[in-house]
Amino acid sequence: MNAMKIYIVLAFALCVSSIGYAQDQAVYNEYIKTQGILNPGYNGARGSMSGLMVFRSQWTGFEGAPYTVGLNFASPLESFSRKLKKIGAGVVIQNDHEGLTNNLEFSVAGSYRVLDERRLKLQLGLSLGVNNKRINGTEANTTDYGDPMFTGNISKFGFNFGFGGFLWSEKNDNNFFVGLAIPKFFATKYDTNTQQIRHTVSMRDLHTYLYGGYLFEVSNNGTLLRPTALMRIVPGAPMQFDISGSVFLMDKLWAGLSYRTVSEIVVFAEYQITKMFSVHYSFDYSISPIRQYAKFGSHELSIKYDFVGGKGKSKPGTRSKSIRYF
Repeated sequence: MNAMKIYIVLAFALCVSSIGYAQDQAVYNEYIKTQGILNPGYNGARGSMSGLMVFRSQWTGFEGAPYTVGLNFASPLESFSRKLKKIGAGVVIQNDHEGLTNNLEFSVAGSYRVLDERRLKLQLGLSLGVNNKRINGTEANTTDYGDPMFTGNISKFGFNFGFGGFLWSEKNDNNFFVGLAIPKFFATKYDTNTQQIRHTVSMRDLHTYLYGGYLFEVSNNGTLLRPTALMRIVPGAPMQFDISGSVFLMDKLWAGLSYRTVSEIVVFAEYQITKMFSVHYSFDYSISPIRQYAKFGSHELSIKYDFVGGKGKSKPGTRSKSIRYF
């Protein structure tokens, strides 16, 4: 009976992961801070050179549970030349490990500001990358000893490209942002017959992310409220939503709650150590049956550094507001 319960939970976990993790598309809780990884159109929109490092441990306590490490460096090219003020660039390195499988990705992104009005700005971007998928069969516990499918390591290279757009306004009476991204057009799958990585474009597997948020100033002492939402659309799976709200207190601390349909409730916080340096942490509590085995939840930790910041105290509507709030 215990074995049957484990099989049921594993089957459910695979169904859930097909929504959020299929085709090696890692999901982060604080998608506002990881937009440069998700959306090529966001790179350069912050108005300064910035670096992000994020680590996510999924279903802690579950043997072979996924973990992800991501790095993003982005900058508007205006930092180097005024003639390039509408162009942004970014680099993403991401390693996603799950069970016997490891997927390492490297991509570069470029963005162009197609709308640059005083109240409204829009950037469109493209990304191009390569990935290495490795399967370590030697660590598998097989029923038949010496199964040829699990006698060594399989390592294959692939490639992918993505598209994204980012629209935002930063005026006192209209502080909002909206993002649309398709991070990967190719589904990279391992064919056990040919032992090769296949690149296919399938509408059934295509992941589309639509997200946005609004910034409200709720008091004169600098307290802010930021509701956000993200929608994942995969034609071959149920639609998934992340709905969250956070509050900014004491000019230093963001604290909030998020609900992810089907799977998790999330608590998160961000502390602004300096104007340029911040640290973020979130904890997921699973509301699916897998919580019986992944009893320690999921954890996400990231640090962000903006290499150029404005002087003085930030207020909504100033240039440095985008660096702190979205």
